[in-house]
Amino acid sequence: MNITVIGGGNMGLTYALSIHKNFKNANIAILEKDEQKIIELKKNTPFAIYTNGKDCLPASNMVLLAIKPQAAPDVLKNIADLITSNQVIISIMAGVTMKSIEKGLNTFKIVRAMPNLPAQVGKGVTGYMISDSISIEETKQVHDILSATGKAIRVLKEDDIDAITALSGSGPAYVFYFMNAMMEQATSYGFSENEAKEIVLHTFLGTATLFKNSDDNAQIWIDRVTSKGGTTHAALTSFKGDIIDQKIKKGVEQAFKRAKELAKN
Repeated sequence: MNITVIGGGNMGLTYALSIHKNFKNANIAILEKDEQKIIELKKNTPFAIYTNGKDCLPASNMVLLAIKPQAAPDVLKNIADLITSNQVIISIMAGVTMKSIEKGLNTFKIVRAMPNLPAQVGKGVTGYMISDSISIEETKQVHDILSATGKAIRVLKEDDIDAITALSGSGPAYVFYFMNAMMEQATSYGFSENEAKEIVLHTFLGTATLFKNSDDNAQIWIDRVTSKGGTTHAALTSFKGDIIDQKIKKGVEQAFKRAKELAKN
């Protein structure tokens, strides 16, 4: 497998390193324009680094677009003449539709994927959709590539990519927001910042592990840990009084609407 990653930033490098680790037969090139980043990539990675698409794209059977969405029009225009109909194009650009990529590159083997931040530690969630032009063998290869950074979930409608964006793409910020509030409360009780971090961090890690290793849904676990009249009951009663669950849902819905707006633009 010959793959060119366009963009050597955090996510581009994350995928390059994950593919390198999981696919022994993968030949990986990174196409990058930023001079400082090129120096860092050449110094710290095992990959061939290129500044001109002519030197790497023709030999690639897969191309991963890991650039900022606002750079998409210029980048697609610059590489369009180098892309062939046999190549699979995987985009991890937020808000850039498959139709836009097809039009920009005049090709039809398109994968639109939305990873999230934990992909950097191999614990990510990536929703993806593939075009009808991609073969069964290529579909499996794409799934394996995207699974290299965590869990890959295939969706059948492009609207579902926007939903994945709102849920898991933005989701880590929601979790950090809740963690931050708990840590601030912990420090108000006199715990140091490091102690607060450890308390909250391991509460989240332990809870996630319990949930992962069980077939029970979240509500069953809530009921299991809650005793009427107890401390957990007091907290949950307060949350319900402030309709925290509805506010969380509203926030996710706003993220979903924004994802759809970005896609239209």
